[in-house]
Amino acid sequence: MRINNQKSSSIIQNIACMLPAVFILAMLVFHLALPDKTFSKEEKRYLTQWPAFHIEKVLDGSYETKFEAYFSDQFPFRNFWVNIQEGLN
Repeated sequence: MRINNQKSSSIIQNIACMLPAVFILAMLVFHLALPDKTFSKEEKRYLTQWPAFHIEKVLDGSYETKFEAYFSDQFPFRNFWVNIQEGLN
């Protein structure tokens, strides 16, 4: 009986450790599957689109800034996460 409890406890620990990785993988899949949005009605502004790649922009660091803005604007279920943040504040 004790072995079964240890085994089930180990399984639960493994599942708990895998949940963040599964969440990140699911968000990546949703990000790739969902189309990019151009306008946010809630914020009344245009959302950042995929930045054009130029080696000069990579070297001066502006590409990373634009890519970060794109990813934060195009995050899957963005309005849901924004509403949660507003609810917490």
